[in-house]
Amino acid sequence: MLSLPVYARNGIYYLHTRLGPHQIKRSLNTKDPQIAMIRALELLKVIEMTIDPKKIKKYDLDLANGIFKSNGADDHRNMMEALETIGRLNLLPQQDKQQKVQPTQQSQPPTRHPLAEHPEQVRGLKLPEVVDKFFNLKKHLKPATIISYKATVQEFAVFSKNQYVQDYIVADISSYMDHLAKTCQPRTIDSKIGILNTIFAFAKKQGYYFGDNPAAEKRLMSKKERARNGYAIFEAEEIETVFKPEHLKSFKEKDPDFYYCILLALITGARASEICSLEISQLKDNPVPHLKIRDAKTEAGIREIPVIPEIYDELKKYATGKSKIFKYIELEGKGTGNAVGKKFKRHLQQLKITRDKLVFHSLRKFFNDFMKKQKIQIEARCQMIGHELDNVNETVYASSYSTEDLANLVIPVQQKILTMIHFQGE
Repeated sequence: MLSLPVYARNGIYYLHTRLGPHQIKRSLNTKDPQIAMIRALELLKVIEMTIDPKKIKKYDLDLANGIFKSNGADDHRNMMEALETIGRLNLLPQQDKQQKVQPTQQSQPPTRHPLAEHPEQVRGLKLPEVVDKFFNLKKHLKPATIISYKATVQEFAVFSKNQYVQDYIVADISSYMDHLAKTCQPRTIDSKIGILNTIFAFAKKQGYYFGDNPAAEKRLMSKKERARNGYAIFEAEEIETVFKPEHLKSFKEKDPDFYYCILLALITGARASEICSLEISQLKDNPVPHLKIRDAKTEAGIREIPVIPEIYDELKKYATGKSKIFKYIELEGKGTGNAVGKKFKRHLQQLKITRDKLVFHSLRKFFNDFMKKQKIQIEARCQMIGHELDNVNETVYASSYSTEDLANLVIPVQQKILTMIHFQGE
């Protein structure tokens, strides 16, 4: 068999080649490999004869899906000439050859492809439009996620001159990465490319893009490298300094919202956004005192977090008469934890705790690490923190801990942390 750029997809053969920097993909409308090769040869001749490489992107033919696009009268005429040539080669989508043709008394005019009648009405999607469709279906995602995705895709679209989504190739992603490398760290580049990977995967799944995902397998850092370059974990001595009784007393008097937020983060490992957005309806007494997290990044994040009774009682008393417990408002694209995170960072600077990558989120890491050192099983740690546990034995063959059982495991850990910082309650 000739070596031609032909491949089978769902049993149908396609031609996939290049003309200059541009990709050309066409259905050959057959499941027969020999017929596919013959049609591929003829179609390659048509491409060479009818398409000017400098103007190839002015009109676009997607025979498999009946999408034809033109730009202006001259371009429309050139496209229709190409369609007529391809039609003579029997490459347009056809009716089932097994269907019997009923004799008629008068001849009928030839049927043209309905989309070819008005090609100016058939437009491809630009990448920002694909993002809109993505979020139209993914309504559960956070506003911060939406803003991040749209900003990255818009930046990439502008950089790549806002092509139609089906025109993108791997080289476009590589050029964008080179551009980002001038001002961004590898972690930031990976984050942006990860967003594009998600959007192109969605576009392919929904039928807006037909090639291989150009952003796949393009990350610069491995999982281990990303973990090493993530936020740091507080050491015990640093926690003792940050939560000295005199500091907590001052915060409780001057800014009780901040006081309770950092205290809850220390003994529960909850995210800043989960704590700062708490409502009084999320404080539950039965079967044991706990926080009910209803809105989270993942399904595993929707959970019940036991809280040591003395802290829970203080918090409930403070929350009496309120709907939303703390003053922090949700900022577009930044959630509710932005303000408390900034104040916590200033507190670290004042204490001259300047070790790199220590932030509010480091309290979450400290609590998880402390649980591990206290021999709390990984299943309980994941349930407490709200992490997915990718283990068939646990997720399929075992049930989760009850809130009461989880409390029996973690409340002694919380008490040890409070003892370590010489906590003085009411």
